[in-house]
Amino acid sequence: MVELTTGEYRARSSCCKTFRSQIDGIEPRAEYTNRVREAVIDRLLDDGMSLHRLQLALQRDFHLDLTDGFLYDCLDWKVRQTNMPDNRQWTLKQFSGTLCIDELHLGHRTLLLATDPLGDFPVAFAVVSANDQDHMRRFLGNLRNHGFMPQVVVTHGSNLYPAVLAELWPEARHQLCVFHVLKDINGRVFDSLRPTLKKLGRQRGRKRRHGRPSKTQRRAQARRGQTKKTEA
Repeated sequence: MVELTTGEYRARSSCCKTFRSQIDGIEPRAEYTNRVREAVIDRLLDDGMSLHRLQLALQRDFHLDLTDGFLYDCLDWKVRQTNMPDNRQWTLKQFSGTLCIDELHLGHRTLLLATDPLGDFPVAFAVVSANDQDHMRRFLGNLRNHGFMPQVVVTHGSNLYPAVLAELWPEARHQLCVFHVLKDINGRVFDSLRPTLKKLGRQRGRKRRHGRPSKTQRRAQARRGQTKKTEA
């Protein structure tokens, strides 16, 4: 840990305001350097971590106990850093026509994120208080008003999107994310297999006697269906 001492001065005028010397790379009244803020932003936007996983990761790797309020402040700090009109003009020029939309749940807040998967850059994001159609419509409506007219929109299987996308971009093709589709398929397969796996686990847990089974035991085993063929 590095401890820094800064000076604080009082104005000679009647206002009696105080002024504190500023160190490059540390925001006023901040407890962490801007490198910590950048680490938070990278894990939120690039790695797609949830709020809880991000806090656990930074606690494990750097022994930092970050509050929810600090993480929200990091997002606000990043927005204030960005020249939004210039960034929007650059994004419009580089936009491939494919828009990917997702949400990251950050405790009591939700990060709405729009990216260009072909160009590999973020298009827009917003921190909202609720993950519902009103906030999603406002978020995507702002993109349309700024001139974004995607040909393809990629989302996961949430019911937030179909009606809003049909309203804002009726000509765009709505495609489901392959990752989320495969995740849903795998989940349904495992759900269907779970009762069978539990049954097989109970059968394997039964104690078996040593030696060759008797005829009575073999008949009972056949009735239970405990054969390799049935198990497979």
